[in-house]
Amino acid sequence: MQSVLSREERGKAIAEKPNQIMRVDERFYKVASQNGNGMYDVTKTKAFAIGWICNCPDFNYRKVKCKHIWAVELSLKLREVIQPRVIEPLDIHSCLYCKSENLIKWGIRHNKYGDIQKFSCKACGKFFTVNVGFERMKHNPQGITTAMQLYFSGEPTERSEVAQTSRCSSLTSDGLQLDCQVYGANAKVP
Repeated sequence: MQSVLSREERGKAIAEKPNQIMRVDERFYKVASQNGNGMYDVTKTKAFAIGWICNCPDFNYRKVKCKHIWAVELSLKLREVIQPRVIEPLDIHSCLYCKSENLIKWGIRHNKYGDIQKFSCKACGKFFTVNVGFERMKHNPQGITTAMQLYFSGEPTERSEVAQTSRCSSLTSDGLQLDCQVYGANAKVP
C-alpha cells in the first residue's frame, strides 16, 4: 500500500532539493513543479488568510496551502536561521602574541591560495598573518562567498551571471552544499 504524503511533506521535499525555489523579489517566488513540467508562481498577498497565492491547480481549485507555498515558507524559515549568521570582516587591532595595538602592515605574503596581509608588532617584534579560513580551498574566497549567497537566496548557481563573473560557476550544488555546511557552522554570530 502506497502512503500519501501531506502537502507539507511534499513542500519539504521540494525545499530540500537544490535549484527548486527561485526568489524573484521579497514577495514573488518561482517554484519548480515536482513532475518537471515548468514552474509555479508563489506570491505573498494580504488577500487570503494564508498570506500566499499560487497558480498551481491545487491552490486554484481547493484554496488551501499547496506544496509550493509550503516549500517557500520552509525556504524562508531556513533564510531566517542563516541570515543572522554573519562572517565578520577581518579587522586586526592587536598582536596575536603580546596583544599590543602597536602594529604595522609589513608587506603581503603570496601563496598559491591568494595574497595574505602580513603584520609586524612593534612591541614584541614578531611577524604574523591571520588565517581567514579559506586555505586549501579550490576556489577563491570571493567566489565561495558569492556562491553561498546565491545558494541561500535561492538563485541557481550554475546559470547565474554573478557566479560566472566571479569565477565560481564551476561550483556544483553538491559541492556548494558542503561548503555551506562547513562555513555556515563556522560563521560568527554578532
